[in-house]
Amino acid sequence: LMFLPPYSPDLNLIEESFSTLKAHLHHHTHHLHWEEDPINMLLEATSYITAGKCQEWIRHAGYITM
Repeated sequence: LMFLPPYSPDLNLIEESFSTLKAHLHHHTHHLHWEEDPINMLLEATSYITAGKCQEWIRHAGYITM
């Protein structure tokens, strides 16, 4: 049994996905029109969250030690 602090962003995998989304939006807002179609812009950004990235985040957080 491992006790975790009440909030630990390093072990909270949703923080990694938000970081990926924000980075994509930050790097692509110059040619994408946020005001015109925010839903499609977010959908495109979520396509960068792959199964491979999720596996990396899980390993990085120490949940799997393979």
